[in-house]
Amino acid sequence: MPTDRAFPIAFAVTPRFDVFYALYSLTHSAPSVLDDWRQRAMTRLPRDFEHVAKRVAPVPLFWALLADSLQRTPGEMTFDEIVSNLREMPVEDLKSNILSGIFHDAATVRALVAGKKSLRQVVANEKSDGAELLGYFGLRPYDASSDSAKAMAMLLSHPETFRGELALVLDSFWQTGFRSDWSALETEMRADSFRLRDLQEEAPLHELAGELKLPVSLDAKARELRPKSGASIPYDRIDRCVIIPSAFNTRRWWAKYESITGRVSLYFPIVRDVTAANRIATDVRATGTNALASHSDINAESVFRALGDTTRYAIASILARSPTTSAELSRSLRVSKPTITHHVQALRAAGLIAETQAGGSTKLSLSRATVAAVSEAAVEQLFSSTGDLSLLTTRKRRTD
Repeated sequence: MPTDRAFPIAFAVTPRFDVFYALYSLTHSAPSVLDDWRQRAMTRLPRDFEHVAKRVAPVPLFWALLADSLQRTPGEMTFDEIVSNLREMPVEDLKSNILSGIFHDAATVRALVAGKKSLRQVVANEKSDGAELLGYFGLRPYDASSDSAKAMAMLLSHPETFRGELALVLDSFWQTGFRSDWSALETEMRADSFRLRDLQEEAPLHELAGELKLPVSLDAKARELRPKSGASIPYDRIDRCVIIPSAFNTRRWWAKYESITGRVSLYFPIVRDVTAANRIATDVRATGTNALASHSDINAESVFRALGDTTRYAIASILARSPTTSAELSRSLRVSKPTITHHVQALRAAGLIAETQAGGSTKLSLSRATVAAVSEAAVEQLFSSTGDLSLLTTRKRRTD
């Protein structure tokens, strides 16, 4: 077992970053490895999508910025929770979260949020840091009539309107196709997350970082995490480090969120397969549809891992007998709603959950078809002579 665990490492499967990074890939005109996905996604969008989207993200880089609007919220969220957190967030927090991604000086952000300085004053200040970054965002040289300046003016002067339009764009993107894309990708991401947990148990911290190709270096001797730019972060300031499988973070962005006490949370959305999104079938089913049609659609490893947890097995047992809401599961098992959400997501990703609407609530049930087909799927996948083998758990455990 590794002995250099200097800060907590967690793993999450969530669209909280990928929904924004996918929008970046969608709106960025330069050729990329995701062009096949982009061409297909463009055909699904409503006619006015581009016009409305540009009001909150006038240049593609804004989408990476807007991903940071959710800082100081739980690491693993469903899409509905993403939108709900945005809608319920105090507008002062929304402004601070977004502006801190452009202006890296806390005093400048506070002055903008409080209205003590105007955007023009801050951008025109030649001594301000990040002049090159301001250019990338279309804010320097400053032009009040530019799309970027208008978007920032709306955030500062009418944050409720900005928040409403952002939520509208996200929901439109989700409902017109990305929901299906995410559903298709989530199962493999969930399986990858389990594999990463196994690797983390075996590898020293610096080796884990190298294996995952994290965009930072770790110095075990100095006990510091070192970004390619900016100040090093001492291990003892890190509250948690969350590793998130991603299909769209081809730019290898990562996030550092600092609390008012100076503690730091780190998020690393990691792309392990850069072409995964391109392989999504055009007729992929959306989350919440009926059970999987064929054993060839089932990832047996994901099913076994999902049911291997005692709490998830208990949930599956309840859902097999009667359709049940998440709130009812929370009461029956005497565990918190966030815990139920986490376990239901794992079961859903494995194809074990079917959902129906009943009286304004969502009833969950166990997919009989998936359970019935998993045996054939396991035989096919375990005895297959082709395909990649998942052998991370067989590696000799290290003690260094």
